[in-house]
Amino acid sequence: MKLATACALLILTPGTPATTAQDVGIIGSWRGTSRCVDREHFPACKDEQVIYDVQGKGSARDTVTLRADKVVNGVREFMGEFDFRPMPDSSWVAQYENPRVHLRIVLRVRGTHLTGAVRDEPTGRRVRELALERIP
Repeated sequence: MKLATACALLILTPGTPATTAQDVGIIGSWRGTSRCVDREHFPACKDEQVIYDVQGKGSARDTVTLRADKVVNGVREFMGEFDFRPMPDSSWVAQYENPRVHLRIVLRVRGTHLTGAVRDEPTGRRVRELALERIP
């Protein structure tokens, strides 16, 4: 068997660990809190119960899409979708910008825990802390 064929078989064999960013532990559903940490500078901020659903982004090998919902009176309300990219330190980072804000969202996965922070880019101030658990 030629080396190229053997390598292809290893790559296609079920159970072989994949090497794409989409196959890491961030993929899945998460439930937890998004807590305001600087009400002095961000008075409109409200603590929220949230659900994040993360999936691979099409054929992109280094991007995932996170759908963020808040839970109000037991009902999910869509907040937005964000594309995250992996960083060398194992974190996942997304930017969000509109005419009023420019935010940087950083997430870290440790087993069944997803933690993170939202920062206001122009000032560097921390706006939110995120703490979620994987939904089985």
